[in-house]
Amino acid sequence: MAKFLNTSATNYFLEELIKNAKDRLVLISPFLKLNDRMRELLADKNRLKIDMRIVYGKSELAPEEMNWLKTQTYIRTSFCKNLHAKCYLNEEFCIITSLNLYEFSQINNNEMEVLINRNEDAELYKDTYEEAQRIIRISEEVNNSSPDIVSAKPE
Repeated sequence: MAKFLNTSATNYFLEELIKNAKDRLVLISPFLKLNDRMRELLADKNRLKIDMRIVYGKSELAPEEMNWLKTQTYIRTSFCKNLHAKCYLNEEFCIITSLNLYEFSQINNNEMEVLINRNEDAELYKDTYEEAQRIIRISEEVNNSSPDIVSAKPE
Protein backbone atom coordinates (compact mmCIF):
# COMPACT_ATOMS: atom_id res chain seq x y z
CA MET A 1 0.00 0.00 0.00
CA ALA A 2 1.23 3.51 -0.84
CA LYS A 3 2.74 5.48 2.04
CA PHE A 4 2.51 9.20 2.78
CA LEU A 5 5.83 10.80 3.72
CA ASN A 6 6.76 14.20 5.13
CA THR A 7 9.71 16.45 4.19
CA SER A 8 12.42 14.52 6.04
CA ALA A 9 11.16 11.18 4.80
CA THR A 10 10.91 12.55 1.26
CA ASN A 11 14.62 13.33 1.13
CA TYR A 12 15.51 10.02 2.77
CA PHE A 13 13.44 7.86 0.41
CA LEU A 14 14.62 9.76 -2.67
CA GLU A 15 18.20 8.95 -1.68
CA GLU A 16 17.28 5.31 -1.02
CA LEU A 17 15.47 5.05 -4.36
CA ILE A 18 18.63 6.21 -6.15
CA LYS A 19 20.98 4.04 -4.08
CA ASN A 20 18.87 0.92 -4.63
CA ALA A 21 18.38 1.29 -8.40
CA LYS A 22 19.76 -1.82 -10.07
CA ASP A 23 18.68 -1.48 -13.71
CA ARG A 24 16.95 1.84 -14.33
CA LEU A 25 16.38 5.20 -12.72
CA VAL A 26 13.98 7.92 -13.90
CA LEU A 27 14.03 11.39 -12.35
CA ILE A 28 11.38 13.86 -13.55
CA SER A 29 11.53 17.36 -12.10
CA PRO A 30 10.79 20.77 -13.63
CA PHE A 31 13.77 22.35 -11.90
CA LEU A 32 17.18 20.72 -11.88
CA LYS A 33 20.09 21.81 -9.70
CA LEU A 34 21.70 18.82 -8.03
CA ASN A 35 23.38 19.10 -4.67
CA ASP A 36 26.73 17.40 -4.02
CA ARG A 37 25.17 14.36 -2.34
CA MET A 38 22.79 13.77 -5.26
CA ARG A 39 25.67 14.08 -7.73
CA GLU A 40 27.67 11.56 -5.71
CA LEU A 41 24.80 9.07 -5.76
CA LEU A 42 24.18 9.51 -9.49
CA ALA A 43 27.90 9.28 -10.30
CA ASP A 44 28.04 5.98 -8.41
CA LYS A 45 25.14 4.62 -10.49
CA ASN A 46 26.91 5.89 -13.62
CA ARG A 47 30.00 3.86 -12.68
CA LEU A 48 27.73 0.82 -12.33
CA LYS A 49 26.33 1.52 -15.82
CA ILE A 50 22.75 1.96 -14.61
CA ASP A 51 20.45 3.42 -17.29
CA MET A 52 19.34 6.82 -15.99
CA ARG A 53 16.92 9.35 -17.47
CA ILE A 54 16.51 12.88 -16.14
CA VAL A 55 13.70 15.05 -17.50
CA TYR A 56 13.51 18.74 -16.62
CA GLY A 57 11.49 21.60 -18.03
CA LYS A 58 11.19 24.90 -16.25
CA SER A 59 14.53 26.58 -16.62
CA GLU A 60 17.77 26.59 -18.52
CA LEU A 61 20.43 24.37 -17.01
CA ALA A 62 23.35 26.21 -15.47
CA PRO A 63 26.65 25.66 -17.31
CA GLU A 64 28.06 23.86 -14.25
CA GLU A 65 25.10 21.47 -14.25
CA MET A 66 25.43 20.76 -17.97
CA ASN A 67 29.19 20.27 -17.70
CA TRP A 68 28.73 17.74 -14.90
CA LEU A 69 26.03 15.88 -16.85
CA LYS A 70 28.40 15.66 -19.84
CA THR A 71 30.75 13.56 -17.71
CA GLN A 72 28.01 11.02 -16.87
CA THR A 73 27.82 8.55 -19.76
CA TYR A 74 24.75 6.67 -18.52
CA ILE A 75 22.59 9.71 -17.72
CA ARG A 76 20.37 10.81 -20.60
CA THR A 77 18.85 14.23 -20.10
CA SER A 78 15.67 15.53 -21.75
CA PHE A 79 13.77 18.80 -21.80
CA CYS A 80 9.96 18.68 -21.55
CA LYS A 81 8.07 21.88 -22.24
CA ASN A 82 5.32 22.66 -19.71
CA LEU A 83 6.57 20.05 -17.24
CA HIS A 84 5.15 20.38 -13.75
CA ALA A 85 5.23 16.74 -12.59
CA LYS A 86 7.75 15.52 -10.05
CA CYS A 87 8.21 11.77 -10.13
CA TYR A 88 11.19 9.58 -9.30
CA LEU A 89 11.31 5.84 -9.90
CA ASN A 90 13.48 2.78 -10.09
CA GLU A 91 12.46 -0.80 -10.86
CA GLU A 92 10.93 -1.35 -7.39
CA PHE A 93 9.68 2.00 -6.06
CA CYS A 94 8.08 5.17 -7.32
CA ILE A 95 7.85 8.54 -5.62
CA ILE A 96 5.23 11.11 -6.56
CA THR A 97 6.10 14.30 -4.74
CA SER A 98 6.09 18.08 -4.51
CA LEU A 99 9.91 18.05 -4.26
CA ASN A 100 11.91 19.45 -7.17
CA LEU A 101 15.45 18.20 -7.79
CA TYR A 102 16.69 21.61 -6.77
CA GLU A 103 19.08 21.95 -3.88
CA PHE A 104 17.20 24.93 -2.36
CA SER A 105 13.94 22.95 -2.29
CA GLN A 106 15.56 19.97 -0.61
CA ILE A 107 16.71 22.14 2.29
CA ASN A 108 14.19 24.96 2.69
CA ASN A 109 10.74 23.78 1.62
CA ASN A 110 7.99 21.77 3.26
CA GLU A 111 7.31 18.81 1.00
CA MET A 112 4.90 15.87 0.73
CA GLU A 113 5.30 12.57 -1.02
CA VAL A 114 3.57 9.33 -1.81
CA LEU A 115 5.86 6.29 -1.96
CA ILE A 116 4.63 3.42 -4.13
CA ASN A 117 6.01 -0.10 -3.83
CA ARG A 118 5.74 -2.05 -7.09
CA ASN A 119 5.13 -5.36 -5.27
CA GLU A 120 2.36 -3.96 -3.07
CA ASP A 121 0.67 -1.60 -5.56
CA ALA A 122 1.42 -3.14 -8.96
CA GLU A 123 -1.32 -1.32 -10.88
CA LEU A 124 -0.54 2.09 -9.39
CA TYR A 125 3.18 1.57 -10.07
CA LYS A 126 2.43 0.47 -13.66
CA ASP A 127 0.22 3.51 -14.32
CA THR A 128 2.88 5.85 -12.93
CA TYR A 129 5.66 4.13 -14.87
CA GLU A 130 3.68 4.39 -18.11
CA GLU A 131 3.04 8.10 -17.59
CA ALA A 132 6.75 8.66 -16.85
CA GLN A 133 7.57 6.86 -20.11
CA ARG A 134 5.10 9.08 -21.98
CA ILE A 135 6.77 12.19 -20.55
CA ILE A 136 10.16 10.86 -21.65
CA ARG A 137 8.81 10.18 -25.17
CA ILE A 138 7.43 13.71 -25.61
CA SER A 139 10.62 15.28 -24.27
CA GLU A 140 13.47 16.55 -26.39
CA GLU A 141 16.68 14.74 -25.57
CA VAL A 142 19.50 17.11 -24.72
CA ASN A 143 22.80 16.10 -26.23
CA ASN A 144 25.03 16.31 -23.19
CA SER A 145 28.00 17.06 -25.41
CA SER A 146 26.25 20.01 -27.09
CA PRO A 147 24.77 22.82 -24.97
CA ASP A 148 22.71 24.21 -27.89
CA ILE A 149 19.35 22.75 -26.82
CA VAL A 150 19.88 23.87 -23.23
CA SER A 151 18.91 27.44 -24.02
CA ALA A 152 15.38 26.32 -24.96
CA LYS A 153 12.85 27.82 -22.59
CA PRO A 154 9.20 26.93 -22.05
CA GLU A 155 6.76 29.31 -23.74
